[in-house]
Amino acid sequence: MSSIRPELRFQDKSDETGFYRKYLKLGEKPDRTVWAVDRGDYYTVLDQDAILVAELIYKTNSVVKTSNATLASGQHKEIKYVTLSPQVFVNFLKMCVLDIGHKIEIYDKTWTLSKTASPGNLAEVDHLINSSDLNTQALIASLRLSGKNIGLSYIDSVNKIIGVVEFVDNDLFSNVESAMIQLGIKECLLAGNTSKAADPDYVKLEQVMNRCDVVVTHVKNSDYSTKNIEQDLVRLTGDDLVFSTNDVHSLDQALGCVNSLVLYLNLLNSDDSGWTLELYNLSQYLRLDYSAVKSLNLFPSVSNNNQNSMNKNNSLFGLLNHCKTVGGSRLLSQWLKQPLLDIKAITERQEIVQLLVDDMTMRAGLQEQFLNSVPDISKLTKKLASRKAKLDDVVRIYQLCTKLPDLLGLLIAEDKENTRASELIDEWFINPLQKICSSLLKFQELVETTIDLDALENATSISSSMVSVNPQFDENLVRVSKELEEMNSQMQQEHEFASDDLNMEMVKKLKLENHHVHGWCFRLTRTDSSVIRGNKRYRELQTVKAGVFFTTAKLSELASNVAELTEEYSKIQSGVVKEIIEISSTYSPILVQLSAVISKLDVLTSFAHVSSFAPIPYQRPKLYGLDDSSRKLKLIGARHPCLETQDDLTFIANDVVLTKDESEFAIITGPNMGGKSTYIRQVGVIALMAQIGCFLPCDEAEICVFDSILARVGASDSQLKGVSTFMSEMLEMSSILKTATSNSLVIIDELGRGTSTYDGFGLAYGISEYIANKLHSFTLFATHFHELTKLSELIPTVINLHVVAQTSTDGKDDDITLLYKVKPGISDKSFGINVAEIVKFPQKIINMAKRKAQELDDDAVYESAAKKIKATDEEVEAANELLKDLLKQWKSEADLSANSDEIVSKLKDLMGNEFKDKIAGNSLLKEMLTL
Repeated sequence: MSSIRPELRFQDKSDETGFYRKYLKLGEKPDRTVWAVDRGDYYTVLDQDAILVAELIYKTNSVVKTSNATLASGQHKEIKYVTLSPQVFVNFLKMCVLDIGHKIEIYDKTWTLSKTASPGNLAEVDHLINSSDLNTQALIASLRLSGKNIGLSYIDSVNKIIGVVEFVDNDLFSNVESAMIQLGIKECLLAGNTSKAADPDYVKLEQVMNRCDVVVTHVKNSDYSTKNIEQDLVRLTGDDLVFSTNDVHSLDQALGCVNSLVLYLNLLNSDDSGWTLELYNLSQYLRLDYSAVKSLNLFPSVSNNNQNSMNKNNSLFGLLNHCKTVGGSRLLSQWLKQPLLDIKAITERQEIVQLLVDDMTMRAGLQEQFLNSVPDISKLTKKLASRKAKLDDVVRIYQLCTKLPDLLGLLIAEDKENTRASELIDEWFINPLQKICSSLLKFQELVETTIDLDALENATSISSSMVSVNPQFDENLVRVSKELEEMNSQMQQEHEFASDDLNMEMVKKLKLENHHVHGWCFRLTRTDSSVIRGNKRYRELQTVKAGVFFTTAKLSELASNVAELTEEYSKIQSGVVKEIIEISSTYSPILVQLSAVISKLDVLTSFAHVSSFAPIPYQRPKLYGLDDSSRKLKLIGARHPCLETQDDLTFIANDVVLTKDESEFAIITGPNMGGKSTYIRQVGVIALMAQIGCFLPCDEAEICVFDSILARVGASDSQLKGVSTFMSEMLEMSSILKTATSNSLVIIDELGRGTSTYDGFGLAYGISEYIANKLHSFTLFATHFHELTKLSELIPTVINLHVVAQTSTDGKDDDITLLYKVKPGISDKSFGINVAEIVKFPQKIINMAKRKAQELDDDAVYESAAKKIKATDEEVEAANELLKDLLKQWKSEADLSANSDEIVSKLKDLMGNEFKDKIAGNSLLKEMLTL
């Protein structure tokens, strides 16, 4: 790949020196920003950006080259660089902005900024990035902070929504984190380049943004002015009463954020209108923290993006995404970030899924006969609204309109036995689609009247070059078309005359072609071209390898006339096309509605497909609402939906039962690799699946609706950000403790391992006790602190579970079999050394580990006894001396060549006779011998 990369070229040494000096004058580059230089036929990136390109695109640093730049002082500086062809740069642009969430600034040769792109603003590079390749649509937000009062606005350019919300947050900005995740924000505007020392709240805010992979862009404080916001919103929405019919007029902070977004995205300088202003309710959806999104594998990780087709089931999104439309995939992504809290709304989704699970014919018909041929309606609508659409885009929308009656036929023909589902089919799909079809009739008539559809009748795919205006639509087009036909007829006659005159066959020898330079002319092979030599009727134009191009006076005149008529036809057609696009754009609001209806149907159909074709079919759960006094989580035969689909893996199902006021806090112990993490994560995944309306990977399920899923799973240190593993643990747990309620699901895995054993256990114990006693959240806590299981003796709602591991029955613990079965009770060992043996650690290390573990275990027993009876230092010293005397006498009197039973018997004799009174007189030794 590196061999086809262009070389960095300069006109002369001064050009090179000027290029590097201007680059160095730019100063410090903002975080998560890439600078690229458009050199005309290739692009260049420098220094750390070059390293980034090498790692992302070429997967090797060997492509990075170096150049010595001369500074103004005369000193030399080594600068790294990588060059990219335009095609490679487009791929890098997508990965940089969309996958890893960086901003990119594109400069010209003189280091003048020409284009910018960021995850939330792709307008200037939209022609390079094909958004139809995206499964999700990144949103951009703006946020303003006043104490702990937050004003937030966001822009959804696909659905043309301007959202606003204001709320109060805690010290850790947990609500901001939840909002970033729910909305899928990838870029957020903040006021000013605030000094970190001056405003620590902004530091915390940016840490939250970093944790959620949100790019922060600083804008001027003045951009948050609300002076002209009302008239701007009237223009964008087309609604003169936008403030009087909405509850947003008093949200000054949020409206200031709207103004900053309008300025940043330059919305007022486009003809785009038809926006909707909405009041967003943060509490209408289940809250997720970033750790939960990551640990539950809701979405593919960036590292897997290039292998998504192979590892589709590695994430919940990939598993559930059997959507046939781009809009459906986008909506699924949105639903995963916005699980419902309203039990009625969840049940309604379940009703549709149940119907589609039961009616396989209807489900297959929807997927194969309609959904798989639906274009990206949102993208086409956006092009129409911005007047950037072409005729082929209009035709694609028309073709979709012609298929809507077939879709209605499929939906109307469904089984009416399921009364509630039938009502919902009517309410959600049939009635809206009938209204949409009625509204689009005029659009269909427009297309049929103005566009030549006959030319597309047998086409399997459509390109812009294939679509043209119907010449019968316009009088001028009819006139020019007739004149062109006449010219073509005369050219055909001239072709026939020349064929007879030169005695050359028209089909095989003498060609009439439209040359890109000469226009319409004749062509003969160089071998046959001798027939025109010396013939004054024919004028030679050009000789090439393909043959000789020539013409006649009459053909030359006809070709000129054809060129003029063709240009006139194009101008007239261009005006007609502009008018067609203009009229078609007025149907944008209806097309937005159509996209929403089809996307919703696609996602629910995908849920039914996944539920039916899982290795073991999913089951519909029974739901309990937030206010239900009998809240419970009962999963019988629960499986992890992603893991059970993996090849060569037989998943072991387990039960989960948590009940309000009975068993709210489950402590899970057991060996490493035994399945503790999988067990607790699958509960989180299943809970989320239930609240988006999907069926569940269980034999039987009763599940309560949760207001949040909060997780502290795995090590998540970030040395580059100065955050250690332990600090990360504490930040996440602090956020959970401030956010969780009695209706929350909390998942904790290995808390406290980022510090010393004693400190870690103390924190784990204190946190567990607080959650169990004060918060009463349903909690799953996987741990190796076996002492934590004592909580069940003190708090009645705490239960102990353990992962079963079977060791050898010959008295040795060396062999271990992991059964991946979770049962009530406690595991008193972690079997870490056994697991090390499974992965083939060197035997010398294994033996050393066993000896040290035994020593520590013996010391722990001794210290435990000493602390239990509160022995003094003198008593401990006396016990040590007595033990030494006992062991010395045992060694001297025992026959070490005898069998082990005789040797042990001798020790018991000494303890029961000669040393009996001495042991009885030492309270510490007496206590130890009773353990």
